[in-house]
This record gives sequence, structure tokens and C-alpha cells, in this order.
Amino acid sequence: MCKADISISSNLKLTSANISKLALELGFDACGVAPVHRLDEDAQFMDSWIAQGLHGEMDYLERNRDKRYDPAVLVPGAQAVVVCLLTYEHSGRDYHRRVKSLLYALEAKLKETFGEDIVSATHQHIFCDSAPMLERRWCVEAGLGFIGKNHQLIHPELGSMVHPGEIVINQSPIANCQYPIANCQSPIANHQSPIACSSCRLCLDACPTGALRNEVWDARQCIAYTTHHCLECQHVCPYNQTTPN
Repeated sequence: MCKADISISSNLKLTSANISKLALELGFDACGVAPVHRLDEDAQFMDSWIAQGLHGEMDYLERNRDKRYDPAVLVPGAQAVVVCLLTYEHSGRDYHRRVKSLLYALEAKLKETFGEDIVSATHQHIFCDSAPMLERRWCVEAGLGFIGKNHQLIHPELGSMVHPGEIVINQSPIANCQYPIANCQSPIANHQSPIACSSCRLCLDACPTGALRNEVWDARQCIAYTTHHCLECQHVCPYNQTTPN
């Protein structure tokens, strides 16, 4: 769900739509909710990717794999993952601080609206690039986009220049229409949504080091991984040409 009609009524039921409305009211640009389960296909892909050494010096990816693949191991009692997106434009200079401040505000609103026990009282459950969690995959699971050929999350309306943040909750929302995005449930083993990207290869050709070749991201060759100052694969993406970013 993106910003649109975000009016909130009283006596809310715990549904993904109502959670999303609360998130958008607070300032997030998009929000979705996904039921917790183990990401088996991701686990298989990640284990193979790490075994090939394609993760470079990111040794932390070798640790806590059970937690990374299953939020119920990371947060005991977890039932759903609330995933929120904030565009680069709205994130300020320190996106960790901005996203987390909104997540804490959303947590307070969720407690106020649905009860204190909606989140764990004993385990950390708010994350923004700060825990063993496959954030982009949970964005896909929550219906917020697809994994493009540039290996970034791409939201059809917001593009790829977004920062995700998550709240793991201990209650299951009532099923309701969540406005799912078609064609975005591609497995990470395919590492892209071929329908969404179609025959476009602008990001592949724009990558100055070939880090995206062979349909796999080689962190050892990626300038963004080594210097944090390369967005070529995002700048050329057509999904970013009509966004506020």
C-alpha cells in the first residue's frame, strides 16, 4: 500500500490494511505485511552464494543464518513482519535514524491500537539494516515490489531508491485485501522478476565493474560495497525515472 486514502477509523481490527494505514499516516511511503515463515529458497541461494565467496569480506553473513532465514528464530513468537519503505528523498542524511524513529512511532501506535502484546517484550523486534534479516525478500513477501536485475528491491511506483524497515509482530493480522503487486513473487534463486524487468539490461550495461554479470551480484566487484559511492545501476533504471527520487 502506498500513500492514498489513509483515514483511520476507531475500533480497528488487526488487518494488514489497517497496519499500513497507520504507517502511512506517520510518514512512511509504503507498507505491507507478510506472514512469518522460513525462507527456504533464499536459504539455499544464500548458502551457495556465500560458499562461492561472492559476499566478499562481509563475514557477518556467514553467522546467524538460522535467524536470517526465519524471523521466528530471530524473534520468538513472531507471527508477521510489518515492512515499511521510506524514499531516499524523505530519509534525510541519516536514514537509519529517520527510519527507526518512524518505526518506534509505529510500534507505539500499534501497541495503543491493538494492545501491548502485539510485539515482544523480551526480544528486539524493530530493524533497519541492523539485524540478520533478508530485508529485500521480506519487502517482496509483503507485496512491496520485486527484485530487479540490479538485485535491488524495485517498487513499481517508488522505484528502487527506498530504505526498508521492519517490525516483527507477535500477532497474525486478519486476512484482507492487501493490494498485492503482480509478478513480484519471484524466488531469489532467479534473482530477478523477468516479467517486470523484461528484456531491459540498462543496469547490467551501466555497471562499471561487471559486478552484475552472470545474473549474480559479486560484492567483490561492486563499487558501492567497497566505497559506498556508486548508484549507477539505480540511476539508469526506468523505474527511477518517474519517481520523486
